[in-house]
Amino acid sequence: MIMKMSISQRVNESMRCKMLLMISLFSLFVSCSSQKKLAYDFVNKSRGASVAFYVPNELKKTNVRKDCNPKIPELFVLDEDQLRDTIEARTKIVNKIDDEIFFEVMINSFEKTLEDYGLKLEYWEDGDSKPDSLHWIVDLSHVEIQEQLTYILSECGVEGNVEFFEGTSVNVASWFGLMNDEKSHFLFTEQNCEEYIADCYYSLDSLNNLLANVEYKRLTIDEFYNFAVLLGKLYAGYSYDFFMNEYVKKEMRKKEKEYSDNTHLRYDPYESYIYHTHSDRFILMEEQ
Repeated sequence: MIMKMSISQRVNESMRCKMLLMISLFSLFVSCSSQKKLAYDFVNKSRGASVAFYVPNELKKTNVRKDCNPKIPELFVLDEDQLRDTIEARTKIVNKIDDEIFFEVMINSFEKTLEDYGLKLEYWEDGDSKPDSLHWIVDLSHVEIQEQLTYILSECGVEGNVEFFEGTSVNVASWFGLMNDEKSHFLFTEQNCEEYIADCYYSLDSLNNLLANVEYKRLTIDEFYNFAVLLGKLYAGYSYDFFMNEYVKKEMRKKEKEYSDNTHLRYDPYESYIYHTHSDRFILMEEQ
């Protein structure tokens, strides 16, 4: 037997669903508001914190360009000296990086960004001191830099017409250990510094063949050191955000409020603004 709902029953059911939705949205709003309030509490309480920032003695640099693989036909036939010279000529960045310059540029940028957050770079550790809410450790334990050949997608000429071009990409992968209490947290992040197409247009040659003309923004060692400035800024911001999110999580759970590990907040010190993010952050090693 099929039971049919009366009009009044359907109206009541519809209102009940709407009420449940409104309650859920309100609960979510309250939860988000509570998290942001705690995040702003962290911002106020962390001002003046000292950060000890450590870096490794050297970078691990690897050339994985396909056009530098000794096994490809055009390189396989070369003698040892020719092979070495060809690979050296085709390699754009990793064979030119000075580790000391890279770390100096990155550390200076890290320190400057800490100041923007109201923090200071200070090696506060001694035999008796331990990390706490105002004494942090950021240990950049390992950095791997890989140069590779990539393909760049670019619109060319007529709108909607795309072409693929070869270009250089440099990946910087970094592993961190962070502490501001008795627990160590191990995290990871990676970024790419890439060439890009500044302009692309078509023309005809003398035989009326259609040619794609490309203007590259080439990657140079100076551009890569500028990228190290960005990395220092990013690492300082990510470190701050991680400690802020840990504070929010502890306080929410201490107050027995609902909290999701998928909640990630970022703080913009220039606009004094806190917002949600998904991937613009450190990745806990457990998440990989």
